[in-house]
Amino acid sequence: MILALLSPLFLFLAQATPAQTDAGPARLELAEVKVPLPDGTTATAERGFLRVPIVRADPKSKVIGIDVWRFRARADAAPGAPPVFQLNGGPGWPGLEPEGIDWERDIAPIVKSSDLVIVGQRGIGSSSDTGCAAVVTGLARPGLNAPLAEKARYLREACAACRAHWEAQGYDLSGLTVKEAAADVDDVRRLLGYPKIVLLGGSFGSHWSMAVLRFHSDGVARALLDGLEGPDQTYDLPSGVLHSLERVAAAAERAPELSEHIPEGGLLAALRAVIEGVAEEPFEVEVPDPRTGRPTAVRFDATTVRELALGYSGRASSRAGLASWPADVIALARGEFEPAARARLADGDGLELPTASFFMLDCGSGITPERRARLASDPAAALVGDLGWWYASACPAWDADLGDAFRTGFRTRVPTVIVQGTWDMNTPFDNALELVPAFEALTFVPVEGGSHNALDEAMRDVPGFGEAVLRFLATGETAGFPREVALPDLRWNVPR
Repeated sequence: MILALLSPLFLFLAQATPAQTDAGPARLELAEVKVPLPDGTTATAERGFLRVPIVRADPKSKVIGIDVWRFRARADAAPGAPPVFQLNGGPGWPGLEPEGIDWERDIAPIVKSSDLVIVGQRGIGSSSDTGCAAVVTGLARPGLNAPLAEKARYLREACAACRAHWEAQGYDLSGLTVKEAAADVDDVRRLLGYPKIVLLGGSFGSHWSMAVLRFHSDGVARALLDGLEGPDQTYDLPSGVLHSLERVAAAAERAPELSEHIPEGGLLAALRAVIEGVAEEPFEVEVPDPRTGRPTAVRFDATTVRELALGYSGRASSRAGLASWPADVIALARGEFEPAARARLADGDGLELPTASFFMLDCGSGITPERRARLASDPAAALVGDLGWWYASACPAWDADLGDAFRTGFRTRVPTVIVQGTWDMNTPFDNALELVPAFEALTFVPVEGGSHNALDEAMRDVPGFGEAVLRFLATGETAGFPREVALPDLRWNVPR
């Protein structure tokens, strides 16, 4: 369902860009908007734009607009519950209007007890978007089969072009960092008159939430985080991803429906053998390009197969996507590369650039020398690939690093619940294990078999878990959370 019926006020505010001069302190005005529901009725929400300097410390800074939505608690809600502030992932969340929303799933359960406020991501989507794609169309783009070094060179040049474009438009890109985004949240809290808020953040939203906990903890009553990405975890370690993949492989190898298909030695041994084989003898597979219908050669070498290590028929970020992972590996082990070639063509070259704000947010958070050394020497890269090459190629162009003081020393006494899937490939389970000591009032709930969407999966499939989550958001009570939860066995896709 797409949120609609926007007033002219929003059309004006949505165009609030840094071309405007400084309008003083942060300002926020909300106006009523009607949200159409599937049954033909409407619900009432409020929408507005936080107008704030891009760089708060610069008295001459231009103004940026941050999209803000508020859904009021139902009239029969018990008084006193602090509002839930939802911080979405990415970075790259486009905003509620372009994304759409499931009212019954995402809004109705929370507003039974408290207000729900959703804050946009500065410089992204409906919050003064700083897109790169249209800016770099003149650059010669490497082909799908180009060497990694050629792709890295393109990324550097494209990022430099995007940065130059937005700086010429008046954006001080140094303000598009997670520290300023955390201050956006606190400004919205203050301007809406809330003494305390509850943070609800997943993936990059958890990273963003930790910045709020660090720099604005006085305004936070409690937090619920999932898919953890800590201050020094923007760059995933191959070993963490491999540990999650090992758990998936072990579950698949136990599944009766796959027993007769598992290669000798197991799925990961088979994947290693494929990588070693193509490293010695790379080859090409010709398949029709889905966009043109023309026969197109797709090259397979060790780098290519490592890029397929998490599967290619589905997305490893969800259990539904992971269901096809064993069949994908089995096909490669059998020498059936045509499905993988078709998938690579359909997915493209992986060089689509998001927004300037995406790069400033992620590159700004950066990586410590210690973690960089672990990344460079991680033996798991032999199986899952070099997970840092994309950032290593793109980030130097942005000059965005917040420094090691931002990435180290994080601790919080704010009561927090962490929900983390043991099969998470996007923000591996190891991330949460590293961060647990930083939370002094923590309830940690591992979700066995949970993917990057473990919170939603547990709320949907584990009896009573959704009620425990909503009770914590409304009251802070944690007694209803189990020590750990296990999701039902996955129904795996069976190979042909």
